[in-house]
Amino acid sequence: MDTELLKQLCNATAVSGDEQEVRDILRAALEKSAEEISFDGLGSFIARKGKRGPKVAIVGHMDEVGLMVSHITDAGFLRFATIGGWWSQSMLNHRVAVRTRSGQIIAGVIGSVAPHALTEKQKQQPVDFDEMFIDIGANSREEVEKRGIAPGDFVSPEANFARWGEDKIVAKALDNRAGCALMAELFQAVDNPDITLYGVATVEEEVGLRGAQTSAESIQPDVVIVLDTAVAGDVPGIDNVKFPLKLGSGPAVMLFDKRYFPNHKLTALLKASAEQTASPVQVCIMKTGATDGGRYNVIGGGRPVLALCLPTRYLHANSGMISEKDYDALFAMTRTLLQRLNGDTVAALRDFR
Repeated sequence: MDTELLKQLCNATAVSGDEQEVRDILRAALEKSAEEISFDGLGSFIARKGKRGPKVAIVGHMDEVGLMVSHITDAGFLRFATIGGWWSQSMLNHRVAVRTRSGQIIAGVIGSVAPHALTEKQKQQPVDFDEMFIDIGANSREEVEKRGIAPGDFVSPEANFARWGEDKIVAKALDNRAGCALMAELFQAVDNPDITLYGVATVEEEVGLRGAQTSAESIQPDVVIVLDTAVAGDVPGIDNVKFPLKLGSGPAVMLFDKRYFPNHKLTALLKASAEQTASPVQVCIMKTGATDGGRYNVIGGGRPVLALCLPTRYLHANSGMISEKDYDALFAMTRTLLQRLNGDTVAALRDFR
């Protein structure tokens, strides 16, 4: 694991629709390895290496769930709209970063009412998004505006990257900066002259897989491997039959999500690569969400797609958690798979006779 790259990516502020910081980090990381770097019309990052054989894309989305300033009160508080899927109970009292149009980062906190001022009934009721506000320590609307904040500015959780214990990484935006970091490391490491390799970081996945569609149309790849995250069910209060993934037990093959099924032959190649690298593999499904595979598999006539996910605790919250062991295993098996691909193996994936 390139811990420094992952830290830079996680600490960047890049809510859906405002991904420039991540684009800049990836460009700096891959400009020496890529023969060409380009962008689709929405801003998805596309690096290319090689120019012969089938086009193979490794894809991670670079946006994170976040907020957008919707209103500034006369007293200097910020009202906001959510971008992507949040659970309101995970938000109160957490520190956030407001990114102004000039790129300045201003610290704030999602305020709450002290328990002393709540009735017993109010203490039992969840707070709705519309009741929440962000406090940046301002005294008036004019003071907020002088700091450069305006409606439409994006807000993300405060950067909080850390290593815990022997192998745990805790950070905001692991969904899906972990996938972006893996994409970048794989793009640098894979040396297969029989394929044209694309490293892709898509925009706006959290609001409808939009960058997956535009980048798929731009590249028209022959095979796609999506790198993302999935719910780890190894904490109290989660049904571990529906959510069976455990940190440290290996990455997961997504067998089904709301918009995607994997290519069975590509799945078999991945499992063989996992055996070759002695890497554990888990499996999961996701009935209430989707990965970028849900666009790549159908645009332009369709193509073989496989979504691989890191088990992650506390998704779509201020702090998530992954295992470095799972990350390294996913890197090893995916690198081995990519090294095995050529014109014949890719043609076999697309042969339905």
